[in-house]
Amino acid sequence: MPRYVGFIRNAEGSHDGLSPDEAQRTLEAYLAWSDDLEKEGRLVISSGLSYSQGRVVRLTDGVLASADGPHTEATEVVGGFIVIEADDLDQAEKVFATHPHLRFGPIEVRKLGENGCEA
Repeated sequence: MPRYVGFIRNAEGSHDGLSPDEAQRTLEAYLAWSDDLEKEGRLVISSGLSYSQGRVVRLTDGVLASADGPHTEATEVVGGFIVIEADDLDQAEKVFATHPHLRFGPIEVRKLGENGCEA
């Protein structure tokens, strides 16, 4: 079955203002969503990404450079990713359309292996 990745994108401050109770309920909703997908046999892997450790590596005119990242030049950062199995992009979109994160920011959905390199 084809695999699709959802990049969980956050705008700076998207979770600011959540009370501890709201933050806990949000986390529980994320976990329940993942548990439901796992029970359906669709979830391949999911993980958050560090905001405090990362680097952006570039090769410009043959010169390698790196800068602390992950969001040195972004207003929106990828805060995590989820890989699922779905019949097609339409079905993948429907699955991600139920994710509780959408109240905070977008989820970018892409098919894995579309460039000829299977994951």
